Amino acid sequence: MTASLPTHHHTLRWVAAMALVAVLCGAASATDADMALLPVTEPFLCAICHTSADPNPAVFELNSFGAAFLAEGRQWTVDLAAADADGDNCANGVELGDTDADGFADGNVTTLQSNPGNGTDCGVNTVDPTTWTELKGLFNGRK
Repeated sequence: MTASLPTHHHTLRWVAAMALVAVLCGAASATDADMALLPVTEPFLCAICHTSADPNPAVFELNSFGAAFLAEGRQWTVDLAAADADGDNCANGVELGDTDADGFADGNVTTLQSNPGNGTDCGVNTVDPTTWTELKGLFNGRK
């Protein structure tokens, strides 16, 4: 009995399977890399950008903030911080705890009160973004 050589059909299936694995692994690491670009992500994590709190190959759609972040080239920018991606009358920078988009959380913000991709919340922050930026500057010794 001799061992059969792989057929062209089997080789194509193997190549397609490996390509799928590479795409899926790339998507997962892109999410981790993207979250590292945002000032604060707890407790919402993936739900900051995705419609699901646990994106996977079957469910990975972006919410309004995720689409805006992607449109900014996956960069946390001053324009993105000033915008209101989810239409809840709360600037993205307020919701992500970084009103001046310097990449560092304002004051002692370690967890988020609202999600910039969820239009039904605006957190408990009652200080407007301009005042908050001024206060942050005072605490950071810039003013």
